[in-house]
Amino acid sequence: MLKTIRVYGRLARFLGRRVFEADVSSAAEAVRFLLANFPQLEPHMAEQHYRVRVGDASLGLEELGHPSGQQIIRIVPVIGGAGGGVGKVLAGVALIAAAV
Repeated sequence: MLKTIRVYGRLARFLGRRVFEADVSSAAEAVRFLLANFPQLEPHMAEQHYRVRVGDASLGLEELGHPSGQQIIRIVPVIGGAGGGVGKVLAGVALIAAAV
């Protein structure tokens, strides 16, 4: 079943769009989908930090592989120095490693 993946900010600008539909079952699969379809994405993501949200939940590395149900998967770049606020912040390198 197709799932909605939304990306924001610098990531959306880099990819050229904000919304994707893909047959994925988790946030880790969503990241793998993006990496597989955009070969230049890995070095771009590796230099950033992200919040990954499924529904209202902000995911940590250990939760990326959990099934997301029908909820939208959101991948949000975090601006440098904006580590505070609600949600877990993941380094891009760690996000890529956990997804693959």
